[in-house]
Amino acid sequence: EGNTNISGVTVVFRAGEQEQTPPEGFESSGSETVLGTEVKYDTPITRTITSANIDRLRFTFGVQALVETTSKGDRNPSEVRLLVQIQRNGGWVTEKDITIKGKTTSQYLASVVVDNLPPRPFSIRMRRMTPDSTTDQLQNKTLWSSYTEIIDVKQCYPNTALFGVQVDSEQFGSQQVSRNYHLRGRILQVPSNYNPQTRQYSGIWDGTFKPAYSNNMAWCLWDMLTHPRYGMGKRLGAADVDKWTLYVIGQYCDQLVPNGFGGTEPRITCNAWLTTQRKAWDVLSDFCSAMRCMPVWNGQTLTFVQDRPSDKVWTYNRSNVVMPDDGAPFRYSFSALKDRHNAVEVNWIDPDNGQETATELVEDSQAIARYGRNVTKMDAFGCTSRGQAHRAGLWLIKTELLETQTVDFSVGAEGLRHVPGDVIEICDDDYAGIRTGGRVLAVNSQTRTLTLDREITLPSSGTTLISL
Repeated sequence: EGNTNISGVTVVFRAGEQEQTPPEGFESSGSETVLGTEVKYDTPITRTITSANIDRLRFTFGVQALVETTSKGDRNPSEVRLLVQIQRNGGWVTEKDITIKGKTTSQYLASVVVDNLPPRPFSIRMRRMTPDSTTDQLQNKTLWSSYTEIIDVKQCYPNTALFGVQVDSEQFGSQQVSRNYHLRGRILQVPSNYNPQTRQYSGIWDGTFKPAYSNNMAWCLWDMLTHPRYGMGKRLGAADVDKWTLYVIGQYCDQLVPNGFGGTEPRITCNAWLTTQRKAWDVLSDFCSAMRCMPVWNGQTLTFVQDRPSDKVWTYNRSNVVMPDDGAPFRYSFSALKDRHNAVEVNWIDPDNGQETATELVEDSQAIARYGRNVTKMDAFGCTSRGQAHRAGLWLIKTELLETQTVDFSVGAEGLRHVPGDVIEICDDDYAGIRTGGRVLAVNSQTRTLTLDREITLPSSGTTLISL
């Protein structure tokens, strides 16, 4: 509603533009090194600074508790003294002399900033001047929580979406403020005839793009492949990626399917957060595995073959394959039983549980009863839907249980018509036990006769149907 529900907090947002202005109130940037080390009276804690461009150091320190209990049970304030020291010209120089006074039964942290740093490298240390407590009645353990290397410069953080948060220390004290953000993600290049909200494609696509938010896996992949800054755009141009095939894949991903809870949802969506640099092939493989496809270089462009329903493009029988010496052109093999999994644990990200990893178990009860339980695991990349995770596991199980047979054969020049992923039909005489087809050697339109590559016997009566 635009109203402030928490006072003492200032928030600055930048959307990640190239020419965005520096965030107000953040005139410096820092790199924090967490220590969390107890500082004892006779054991100063020392660290070495090597960064050449820092301007200041922030020391964060405090007490685990600070209270003295009398024999009557009264709790009284206490105090401890700490020194922040920097090594200059071979000797230790005290930069800050801190005394923490008061009473607290929980952790309390404070910070000091040291300017005028010596040439790098140099050493810093935290030294306790108050003797350590030897009794449970006095609690005054001190710790060096962290130090932060600060660079005094206004940075605009180009191409980086960011939130800057400032909190009032008097209101929050040493309490660590936790923050959660709901991210939509990047604005991508999507087809000009595509509506990402309704997932509808209007008319015939002319091959041009427009900027829009989308979690369609195909267009997230297109963005990763062609963007010159964070993607592969410096190696692959837009002309090097088969956008027409991605267009068909994107439509398949957008089709609404049952979500398993009485509603519908897109078949495949992408809600991934890429935070670390990885090999391009590994990232490409993750995207393709989520879409049930594989990348293929066809000699001119990077194209993709998706496992989805499609029509056959060609038929092969004994007449159009290379006949080996043994007279058996089709050679069959089968997958091992151990490779036919009937249960799979699918890991996915559950948005209803704080974006934590959840596991969806998918099983084929009939296969388990027949072969015994055979479990595997898989990670559903970019998946934040339980229904999508279930479909991914079901696809893996059905693929391994139903696609168990492989056939090898050799063909001549007509095999050049195919690309990986084409669906073909095999008509094997030995497998069927009958002659399933052959070649037409000649056609005489005047006499309406066909010359075949073999003699066949037709029934003396009735009608014979020949498929060409």
